[in-house]
Amino acid sequence: MSWIINPTITINGASYLGSAVGSVSIDYGRTTVWDPQRVGYSRIQLINTNNTNFPIDINNSVQITVRNSANSANIVVFTGTVASVANEGRVSTATSTIAYVTISAVSNLSILAKIQSGAVAYPAETESARITRILNETTVVKDVIDPGTYTLLARNAGTADALTLCNAYAGTATAAIYETKTGAVGYANEDRRNQDVLANGYFAISPTFIPANGISSQRSQGDVINSVKVGYNNGSSVTVTSSGSVATYGTIAATIETDISNEPNATALANVYIGMRAYPKTSLSSIEVRVDNPTMGSVVRDKMLNMYFGLPIQIAGLPLTVSATTYFGFVEGWNLSFSQLAAKITLRTTEKTYSFRTTQWEDAAPAQRWLDVGAAIQWLQYE
Repeated sequence: MSWIINPTITINGASYLGSAVGSVSIDYGRTTVWDPQRVGYSRIQLINTNNTNFPIDINNSVQITVRNSANSANIVVFTGTVASVANEGRVSTATSTIAYVTISAVSNLSILAKIQSGAVAYPAETESARITRILNETTVVKDVIDPGTYTLLARNAGTADALTLCNAYAGTATAAIYETKTGAVGYANEDRRNQDVLANGYFAISPTFIPANGISSQRSQGDVINSVKVGYNNGSSVTVTSSGSVATYGTIAATIETDISNEPNATALANVYIGMRAYPKTSLSSIEVRVDNPTMGSVVRDKMLNMYFGLPIQIAGLPLTVSATTYFGFVEGWNLSFSQLAAKITLRTTEKTYSFRTTQWEDAAPAQRWLDVGAAIQWLQYE
């Protein structure tokens, strides 16, 4: 059975499908692992062929679905609210008028950007507890909130938008807030991607589904930090340096000011930065995958349509000019665009080293024994 995308646009309870849907572009996530999370958005073009008024208004609810590979169920690919509506007449005769209705919609993460949080003082707590506290001051539905890693100083009362605050505290912990396509907001701590890989591995994407001009890689000195100073406890600091990286690239230093309250947490964070960024890696900054390729299997297609922030991926057999070896990385963001007859998803990713946390000896349980380690464990080598 060939796959038919069959999109449905539901706005304020009214569904537009079939010939009423022109083209759709949906964007979620961020550009690189270093960026704060940003509000998802969608651009929707509807075709009005019967000279009626589509009752669409600002802040109306929006949900977009497409059919799965088996054409047996809908997959939600966007949830949000209308931000703007534009109507443009294209064809008009004595008996009919055809118009394009262009709708811009924003995801539910926009709720955080609109709400001021922090009007009351916050106690000393982990970044996870702080982010949960902020989310509770908004109307968003919460997704999974991972446990905290770092203890933050108490915060005096003072308002700021909830999105800025959540991004700041997540960024302090080299982690991220994120949103689901069904409209919930969660917090992925710095170990979330490790756990995903350990549980599910890297999802393989064949280059067969990637056009020759649909992929680009990037390697930048701007990704390198080999001497990092982490500020903590309102004036104290610790510095960690990679002598090997300094010998190769010269000193590339950075100062990271944080709300961390104690020296052990600050030292741990400094080591995380060095582990991630002492050496530059080649990331695939743009990967276009043709979801409408008729040879694509249902597992791959449904995975692409069910895309999520942080998905571990691997791609073997790429042109050597793009990647010299099998690429392992994590999805930071994506753009899904489609019409009635065509569909593609463009992934923005970063190489695995920038996200995967190496296990420290202090992370192992004291009673752990070598014979308890699974035979299938994967040992990853880092420079």
